[in-house]
Amino acid sequence: MNSDLDGRPMKKHAVVIGAGFGGLACAKKLRKSDSYSVTLIDRNPYQLFSPLLYQVATASLPEDDIAFPVRTAYKDVQFVRAEVTNVDATKKELTLSNGKTISYDDLILAVGSEGTTFGIPGVAENAFQMKSVGDAREIRHSLLSAYESVEDGLSPLESLNVVIVGGGPTGVELAGAVKELQREINREFEHIAPKATVTLLEAGPRLLPTFHPQSSKYTLKTLTKMGVHVQVDAAVIEATPQSLRLKDGSEIFAGTRIWAAGVVAPPHWKFLGETDRGNRIKVNSHLQISDSIWIVGDVASFPDSDGRPLPMVAPVAIQQGKHVARQIQRREASKPLEIFKYRDKGQMATIGRRKAVVEMRSWLRFQGSLAWLTWLALHLAYLSGGRNRTSIFADWIWNYLVWTPRRTIID
Repeated sequence: MNSDLDGRPMKKHAVVIGAGFGGLACAKKLRKSDSYSVTLIDRNPYQLFSPLLYQVATASLPEDDIAFPVRTAYKDVQFVRAEVTNVDATKKELTLSNGKTISYDDLILAVGSEGTTFGIPGVAENAFQMKSVGDAREIRHSLLSAYESVEDGLSPLESLNVVIVGGGPTGVELAGAVKELQREINREFEHIAPKATVTLLEAGPRLLPTFHPQSSKYTLKTLTKMGVHVQVDAAVIEATPQSLRLKDGSEIFAGTRIWAAGVVAPPHWKFLGETDRGNRIKVNSHLQISDSIWIVGDVASFPDSDGRPLPMVAPVAIQQGKHVARQIQRREASKPLEIFKYRDKGQMATIGRRKAVVEMRSWLRFQGSLAWLTWLALHLAYLSGGRNRTSIFADWIWNYLVWTPRRTIID
């Protein structure tokens, strides 16, 4: 190891691209190393707690509750707000959007995912995605402003209708939350609000396809009882400025059309190595594509025991981020690298207040209030920052007792 002018050993430099679950988990653990300094790069100055974006979109949480500032998170991690435009693996150098360059000894790519339209005509132009705070803000505005517009006679009654595409956890959670929002708005727009509808479309044969069929059945029954119109085997073939057209020839008119049907890794990084059809970079058993470049989270294609890529969820990213930090530390200690093994702790989805499904093991599944409380506890545990946890917990308690949409007059 080289030394500085005072004779002290110079630390190696690890650069983490992406301040999501995987990137922060890696930086948090690696910063404790005596032989490494850590730089974290992201285009946003905060970590977005994306599992709760739908609650911002449906006016039940404020934006700053799910955005944790990373500059003040860890004082021994340097933060750079920028986008990486190029990686020179030979020189071990990054080029940033501001024209500056950063050298690294180890590079950890943890850039997350983005929505995909599967090439369906009109979806990109005429349907909302939900991957950022800006997206959630636009959805909230569309949901709430429709009532004023219809009441003033500026828009047709169909503008109150909402269609959500995708029957996975995001779509299910969003459908339940939108229906609860509509129910609360009935108090203010009692002449038109009861006409508002929520439709959830799933191209496959059942909701929550990765869950046990009993969980899917409970979810369908619960959403239907709440008043959500659920259609399975309903593939969208086109989106227009007023509607969604389905493969069976039907057309659903709605003022707010939300696309929650899938995600892919950003295509920008495909130049780094071999990718799968979801743009995810294929990695070795240690999560590497070279001795100095590591890939974690949604952008990493790592097979499970059945040979399928691990799901693009927070627990995978967190475990992979911590694993990479441990491997870098092991290598510096001249220890052999370990194979990454994902510990599946189960899956869950909330449907509404006191309504959720949780699957911890193949034999441990539960629903209803206990599942909902479990969902609340786990999401609070994953949140960064004590202030965020306290604020969200207080909001959830208030919403449970006396729920009113969080909005302004001209939201």
